[in-house]
Amino acid sequence: MEESSEKTERTAPCSGDDSSLSVSHNFLSSSSETWTLKKGDIVFLLLLFFLTQAFVLLSCLDYGLSWDEAYYYEPSRSAARWLSDLFLLRNRPFSRESIDQVWSEIRELPSVVKISLGISHAMFSPFLGPLVSLRIPSALAFSLTLVLIYILMLKSFGRGAAAFSVSAYALMPRIFGHAHIAASETITVFMHMAVMYCFLKGMERPRWSVALGVVFGLALNTKINCLFLPMILLPWAHLYHRKKYGNNFFSMAFLSPLVMILTWPWLWHDTFRRLLEYIAFFIAHQFTAVFYFGQKYNYGSTLAPWHYPFILAVLTIPPLFLFFILTGVAGALQFLRKNPVGALFLWGALFTLTLSAAPSSPKYDGVRLFIPAFLFLALLAGVGMVFLQKNLPVFLGAFFAGFRTTGNSDFRISEKWNRIFPIVSIALVLTTGIFSIGISHPFPLSYFNIFIGGIRGAYKKGMETTYWGEAVNSRVLDVLNELPTSSRIKTLALHDEVFNLLQDWGKIRRDLQINPSDPPYDYHLLLVRKGFFARPEWCLYLSWNRLRVFDHRGAPLVILFQTGERFENSWQTFSVPVREGIKR
Repeated sequence: MEESSEKTERTAPCSGDDSSLSVSHNFLSSSSETWTLKKGDIVFLLLLFFLTQAFVLLSCLDYGLSWDEAYYYEPSRSAARWLSDLFLLRNRPFSRESIDQVWSEIRELPSVVKISLGISHAMFSPFLGPLVSLRIPSALAFSLTLVLIYILMLKSFGRGAAAFSVSAYALMPRIFGHAHIAASETITVFMHMAVMYCFLKGMERPRWSVALGVVFGLALNTKINCLFLPMILLPWAHLYHRKKYGNNFFSMAFLSPLVMILTWPWLWHDTFRRLLEYIAFFIAHQFTAVFYFGQKYNYGSTLAPWHYPFILAVLTIPPLFLFFILTGVAGALQFLRKNPVGALFLWGALFTLTLSAAPSSPKYDGVRLFIPAFLFLALLAGVGMVFLQKNLPVFLGAFFAGFRTTGNSDFRISEKWNRIFPIVSIALVLTTGIFSIGISHPFPLSYFNIFIGGIRGAYKKGMETTYWGEAVNSRVLDVLNELPTSSRIKTLALHDEVFNLLQDWGKIRRDLQINPSDPPYDYHLLLVRKGFFARPEWCLYLSWNRLRVFDHRGAPLVILFQTGERFENSWQTFSVPVREGIKR
């Protein structure tokens, strides 16, 4: 009797009602399971959390200090000190003077990232050092995102799809790389996942709508990208769950703005004016230059073309992952009514990429400005795995015909297929992902797939293969520390503050003069970020002897030159070829 019941549950057709969140195990199930996890799921999630934390934190020192990390360092520490004053009621933390002094620094970055980095640094820097302590929040956000992916996919598509999507997201090289960086990107993706999770649960349980209001308010205080989340969630909910999302809507519309203001002290004075100022910053913000297929865009020249986010996404995801993503698109379309959660993932990916393709949207710095799209793509990959699990035997009917029998044996063969296919798929994605991260380590932010010939092919085709300065890692610093005493070093296409912090932290010798005010310089250190190249950079790159090249798989990322007075006399008359993307 129990076996018959189990068979009925696994093969029952979907009822087609408005309860897509109760769909589990596969597209065709209609069981109404709760969101409660089983003991095995909890054990898996604990292992997932701690193992991913360990992998990220143990490898994070392989990455150099990035541009934004140096930019956020002091504002984050100031935010932590202010928070300490608030709890201890000292130094008048509520005063306008105190708030403006702390929170006006890089006000385009709201409070969540600053506070999380600042608190982490204050707690862990005495034991782990400044860089690792700064990077802990991103590692936490990465692991928590994986946990929520698993729970959501388990509820909607079953354990196989859940494990598959977790593997796909965790092993996308660019995503894995960003998990090591103390900036806003990985935390922003976590906020996207948390808001979506609370939104879906809020349609079943009203108290989760309150949680949604709080989480979305915090998301608004993370990065401006999160402002567009209602444009993903509300149209989908109106189409599929018209009678269920009212609580969510009112919570996001009224509670979230209140949470945003309460948790961002900069808004406590002149709230409306400062909100407008915050939005105006992004409307008027000048686009950073980018090198894309051999041409320089932005910075007063032609803006990067609309297809930039689509092409970068295709070229920076492992090919096998792309295959499952494409099948996920087919699955989401085939089961629009039976399991519309897949439609949400498809709409989220399309909306995010299309928004980034708009003429007024910034397009530079690799994939980081549209990184939430990769979350939806990883979820779609899990949908694709289930789609193939259901349809591949049909597509390969001739192959499977020899194994088909009648009666109960037919069901057993079907069960065997349903057991084996997810395992094989997960093994394939794990193997591919680990290989992709392995060949790109420690430069996964420079990963390109085989469709463009890897990083070397991307470099030859004029793509920007490095941009954030994390390529200036310990290997580069060791060479700098071997230079003669009191050497004068000029850095190009890099952030000066990075080197000030590295000297403060004892990573670069104190006697080395980094970026002194006046030339000549004994050495130039160049990041091969061609979008930032002007005449001096092109002169070095095209005509000067290279003292040391730090490359990855044939693509130069950082180059050290010995220069001096002769270089200062040379670069000013150097003619940059038009073929390098710079007009005369």
